[in-house]
Amino acid sequence: MSLDFKIIKDSVHGLIDLKPIIVKIMDTPEFQRLRHIKQLETLCYIYPCAVHNRFEHSIGTSYLARQFIEQISKNQPELEIKKEEALCVEIAGLCHDLGHGPFSHLFEDLAKKIYIKHNPDADQNDVKNFFVVIKI
Repeated sequence: MSLDFKIIKDSVHGLIDLKPIIVKIMDTPEFQRLRHIKQLETLCYIYPCAVHNRFEHSIGTSYLARQFIEQISKNQPELEIKKEEALCVEIAGLCHDLGHGPFSHLFEDLAKKIYIKHNPDADQNDVKNFFVVIKI
């Protein structure tokens, strides 16, 4: 581990070392806004301890993505996974929730109904494809 790494204490995964590029992404306003979006939305009303946010969740996802790609690389060396490719997987884990807004999953059904209302000829594949595009 290089001295350039930042180390944080995660409540689930323990100590996590963060590469400088990961820290730079985390320091952006786009990523910092995830601190204000609950991961489990309204579930905390039923389970009061279920209160982590998308910021914390994304850090953990990035960590797990790194662990995952390191294990694949170790157990399947014939894949010849490059460091840059592994870093992309780690960054993808970190950034996977950037497009979410508050209560985003709660409104998916409503958004689908509105899409279908305004596109009455749409079939199920059209609806699925529309939501794949807006999630990216």
